Amino acid sequence: MRKTLFILSLVISHFSVSVAQNGFAVVIDPVSQREAKAELNDYIQALEQVQGYHVYTVVDRWGVPDSIRQELQRLHGLKRNAIVGAVFVGDIPVPMIRDAQFLTSAFKMNQKMPWPDSSVPSDRFYDDFGLAFQFLKRDSLMPHLFYYSLTHEGRQQLAPQLFTGRIRPTDAGGTSRYEKLRQYLRKATEAKRHPEPVQAIFTYTGSGSLNESRVAHIDEQLSMREHFPQLARRSGAFSYMDYGDAPFIKRRLMNEMMRPDLSIGLMHHHGDYDTQYLTHYPKPSGIDETLQYLLYCYRHRLQQARRYDQDVDSVRRMLTERDHLPVEWLQGEPSAENMHRDSLMEDSLNLTLKDFRNYGYRPNCRVCIYDACYNGAFQNDDCIANEYIFQPGRTIAGLGGTVNVLQDKWPDRYLGLLSHGVNIGQINQLQPELEMHVIGDPTFMFADEGGNGQTADEQCLKMVRQGSRLTDRQLMETLRESPLALVRLQAFLLLEKRNSPLLTEAIQVATTDNFELLQRFAVNDIQKSGDPKLAPTLARLIAQNNTSARVKFNAQEVVQFLPEQAITEAVAAALDSMRPYVTWPDEYVESRNRQVAHYAGRWADDIAKLCAGQMTDRQALRQADMMKIYLAPWLAADVARYTVSIADKPELQQQLLSSLGWHRLGFDHQAVIAIVESMTHDSRLTEAVRHEAVKTLKRLKD
Repeated sequence: MRKTLFILSLVISHFSVSVAQNGFAVVIDPVSQREAKAELNDYIQALEQVQGYHVYTVVDRWGVPDSIRQELQRLHGLKRNAIVGAVFVGDIPVPMIRDAQFLTSAFKMNQKMPWPDSSVPSDRFYDDFGLAFQFLKRDSLMPHLFYYSLTHEGRQQLAPQLFTGRIRPTDAGGTSRYEKLRQYLRKATEAKRHPEPVQAIFTYTGSGSLNESRVAHIDEQLSMREHFPQLARRSGAFSYMDYGDAPFIKRRLMNEMMRPDLSIGLMHHHGDYDTQYLTHYPKPSGIDETLQYLLYCYRHRLQQARRYDQDVDSVRRMLTERDHLPVEWLQGEPSAENMHRDSLMEDSLNLTLKDFRNYGYRPNCRVCIYDACYNGAFQNDDCIANEYIFQPGRTIAGLGGTVNVLQDKWPDRYLGLLSHGVNIGQINQLQPELEMHVIGDPTFMFADEGGNGQTADEQCLKMVRQGSRLTDRQLMETLRESPLALVRLQAFLLLEKRNSPLLTEAIQVATTDNFELLQRFAVNDIQKSGDPKLAPTLARLIAQNNTSARVKFNAQEVVQFLPEQAITEAVAAALDSMRPYVTWPDEYVESRNRQVAHYAGRWADDIAKLCAGQMTDRQALRQADMMKIYLAPWLAADVARYTVSIADKPELQQQLLSSLGWHRLGFDHQAVIAIVESMTHDSRLTEAVRHEAVKTLKRLKD
């Protein structure tokens, strides 16, 4: 933890000294350098003349990530004009990281799946020198992909020394990658020579985002005022759009993103590399529309059945028996006309790569944040984030994930620093995740409007900079007393980062906070902690009448991670206290008891069978993999003791150790640490198991 904070303090120090002392690396392939020579020179001149960087042009003549990393590390270690950032331009190799899913926010795929799918494309290989990797292989079909395993020799947490970004045009869409590069460098250079202040913020919420919690999105709008207090009196500075604002929202969204004064677009929705999933089938109104909707669902389900080689007749029976659709509706095959109509309708729901060309979509938001899975998957021939920056519009940079992205995260963390001379790459560097990348110029920055040191983001940064000088009790006081929601959230996350002895108390306080995101993080930490003392806290959220949608959903899920007796008794007491204050109290109590009974103690029997050796090897490996998420903390020490005992099953030992490393905040984590530490030097174990124990120990201690 102390090492991580030390590295972070070095990162932050770059913000408070003259940028004239900082170096910056432009890493480019030889062909791109030749094809965009004039534009590249202008871009480098702007970096030097306007932003004050000492620029090093690193021409990738090696074609392998290791050599590029070595050169960047050398430039970062220079005594004078050491680099603090880098941009990868053109056809620069893409590291595909394995054995490191715990460094992502949400990605948890079995690594027995095809390697391009189960690895994480990540430039943390290039910018975080504390990590250690072993080269595995180069992809034979996609030679720009290089596979690496994260090893035990390095850190098991992220703390990048450099901020980085990707400018990777391809020939997708019929335009040469080099023409795209030339056009992009021209507009990136123009943005440096004529910087603008932050003028307008737009937020979009798609269907299914955060359980469609109104409270979550209301509170986010309030937090935007804390990020950008200088915009409070500017007309049109804050705009918001929900998928339910119109039956087919796509065109309206595109129009808003093309606003000429739009500075930042924050997009909450589901996604894929080629799609922004904006909305769903319009909510039917009246009998006829409802009928048409049910028939559409039938046709859609048949399409799915055929796509996955399912028996169509079985699907029809299911729709009749389970969903009670009349048999006569389900006879025959959908007509070509209906299928064509469905296709047109579905095309109107989501924004895809082809829409940029078909609709003339030219986004103008200078920075776009994609709170969505895969939108930043730059390793592909094309992706959503790439299309945004390579259009003729004024979008310069985006923040997007190469794989899954967690919904319960702080996507706008430190965003207000963009008004105070911090570039988009540094924003990403301050909240590193294995999958999140700047797509575009990482040095892009808005005009510096200065600050008085009192804005929410400045206070948050100051708290991080103070490190251990800020005691746990001081953080608790900030959590209880600060009038700024973002500052309270920062205090809570610092206590979490430290795995503070006060974390249980902090969770209890945070679950009563008026800021929904802080409340939600606290509920999720009940799952991570599993402390039985938190059962009454969770029970209160389950019992109360008007818990916000996402907090309620998460609270129900968390029930399975507390001891069954503790949570059922706590819920019974909380519900009993509610009886005088609700109508139909018996029904109210029964419905919530059903929810608790559905989840309580869900994993106890399975883990007991595992630890008793009553599973086949295949079942045990599957259970171990599931325990990355589904391990009740009060059972973690039992799992650790079982792991020690099975020296004759090294593959299972490795998987169990890996899964134990996902549970750093467990209330009984010291017992787990002691067991894992003993395994690091146990000569009875294989070298691979001991190395896995080292990785897990670092993860539990950091």
